[in-house]
Amino acid sequence: MKRFGLHRALDTLGWWEVLFSRGPSRLLAFNSLVDAAGTGLALVCLPFYAIRVAHLSASELGIVLSAGGLCELIAAVPNGAAASRFGVRRFIVATKVLQACAFAGLAFATGVVPMLVLAALAGASRAGSGGLGQSLAVAVLGEQERATILGCVRALRNIGYLLSAGLGSCLLAIGGSTPLRLALLVNAASFLLGALWIGRLRLLRAGVLPERTDWSVLRDVEYLGLIACAAVFGSSLVVLTVGLPLWVMRYPQIPSWTTGCVVLVNTALVVVFQVRFSRRLDTVDRAVRAIWRSALAFAAMAGLLALTAHAPALLAVALIGIAALTLTMGELLESPSWWTLSMLLAPANRRNEYLAAFDLCWALVGIFGSALMTVVVSAGPAGWLCYGAALLAAAAAGRLLASRRAARFGGASVTEATQTSVSVPS
Repeated sequence: MKRFGLHRALDTLGWWEVLFSRGPSRLLAFNSLVDAAGTGLALVCLPFYAIRVAHLSASELGIVLSAGGLCELIAAVPNGAAASRFGVRRFIVATKVLQACAFAGLAFATGVVPMLVLAALAGASRAGSGGLGQSLAVAVLGEQERATILGCVRALRNIGYLLSAGLGSCLLAIGGSTPLRLALLVNAASFLLGALWIGRLRLLRAGVLPERTDWSVLRDVEYLGLIACAAVFGSSLVVLTVGLPLWVMRYPQIPSWTTGCVVLVNTALVVVFQVRFSRRLDTVDRAVRAIWRSALAFAAMAGLLALTAHAPALLAVALIGIAALTLTMGELLESPSWWTLSMLLAPANRRNEYLAAFDLCWALVGIFGSALMTVVVSAGPAGWLCYGAALLAAAAAGRLLASRRAARFGGASVTEATQTSVSVPS
């Protein structure tokens, strides 16, 4: 009975059953887990490698990382166009091989110029990968399974990052150049393994390659507006990595260990509940409503953090704990909502270009998120209140843009429109 109960509990997670199933869902799930583990390991170890082994200064490291982010921003739309022209599956396999080459090269590079070139290659190859991954999932599983598999992907990516954090800490504790090189080579191997898995996938139906490259997404003001709104919501990731640590250092009565606890709580809840939330938010109407609820949760989180500024230690810890729960609730709602809106509000025959372009929201967060979060913290409680107001404004704008766009697609027939258009090429 205990074993049966344990298996039932694991099956409710959604992603556990997928890992032990047969077919394309399992390949996509393992790809996300291994990709996140390798990427997280490289993120932990790359700064140490660059400074201790490649002999870069702190400012040169900043330039190298910025170059990767800038190339990711610039290449998102061209990558989407290339995926449509040559096939999304082939394109993803090719970019994974390029990323493997880039990180294998980084493992033996010294000096700022080689590091700069390889970081730019990795960033350009990574551009648009989130949106193209969603397009690939629909191509191999169909629209009905999209929300579930994307929830599994996000949950498993969180597990991968947890594993990489532990392994990265062990490698850093060992010290020396060999463990740091090994971390980058493991990331390169994870990309090669992912390329092998993606290459084994079979599409539901053959696609029709477009006759020309299309850049219409750059003229689509409504869709670009949705991307900007999603970027505001995406800044919630920076709250955990930048905002809360800086806030705790600003107000020393708040114990520093609360930051680590918040990250653990957030990660654990996403792992447990993300698939369940994703399954429910599979239509435009549901996603639009969830965006507003997500903004309310984020605004509540911001208000709670503002209250901790002059609260005694125990009360501050309690408020941060509640803020962690509301932050996680907002993330559980907003991620699948934006997945759904980015997919269903894109022209189906130009889906790759549009979904790759939607990844610009993450590039924007990567470039401006940390700096803006520093401004929020520097402004004290008023900064958090302004941040909450900005999220509510983004939610209102996103709801308006999505509703107008859905009405033009024919309201409830948005999904039907996607199904009758040109299918995604291999």
